Amino acid sequence: MDIQTLLPWVEQSLRDGRHHLSRGYQGNVLLYDDGRQRIVIKTPHGRGLMRYLHTRMLRHENRVYQRLGKLDFLPPHYGLIANRYLAIGYVPSQTMRQCRPPGNSDFYDRLFQAIAQMHQRGIAHMDLKRKENLLVDDNQHPVIIDFGAAVIHKPGLHPLNHFWYGIARRFDYNAWIKHKYMGRLDQISEQDRPYYQRSWLEKLASMIKRSYLKIKRALQGDTS
Repeated sequence: MDIQTLLPWVEQSLRDGRHHLSRGYQGNVLLYDDGRQRIVIKTPHGRGLMRYLHTRMLRHENRVYQRLGKLDFLPPHYGLIANRYLAIGYVPSQTMRQCRPPGNSDFYDRLFQAIAQMHQRGIAHMDLKRKENLLVDDNQHPVIIDFGAAVIHKPGLHPLNHFWYGIARRFDYNAWIKHKYMGRLDQISEQDRPYYQRSWLEKLASMIKRSYLKIKRALQGDTS
């Protein structure tokens, strides 16, 4: 299917308020279903500067999927529609908030391997702590989504990018630990303990991130 042919459907759905799957901080998420194929389409919302920023984030997320390529823990990636709507495949699943696998399941080993594969390809997710960004598919395997805040490692001399990428990698492993041990950090095994490190740099980065998201939500009128 040429996803560009979905442009009229997307814009009509947005005008009519139909086919909404969910709503994120970037915009509305639509579900296209023609009986043969189901496609999730992420759209930006807001006006002016906010819409521009959300569109940039979707373009950034598209670049992340392009860098990662085809991996078992990712939904299929179809690219951008009209350079502003991101299309990915629908994966039958539940979020970790809806269905948390027990800590002794192989889900967490698979998630660890997925994180390592992302890092090998120069991508750090940065927001895996959020349970809505981790899906549990019908085989009880992890599916990682929502790369809007991901950090792409730049080769060559880019010290600020390399510094931030290192912090983002640490965020990913710390999130893995928190999910696996369900926040009971006193129960971390000796084998896993090296993967949980909260330096003062990470605490500072976490504070900056929380402040950024709080300001962004306030600008959008979200008081939750």
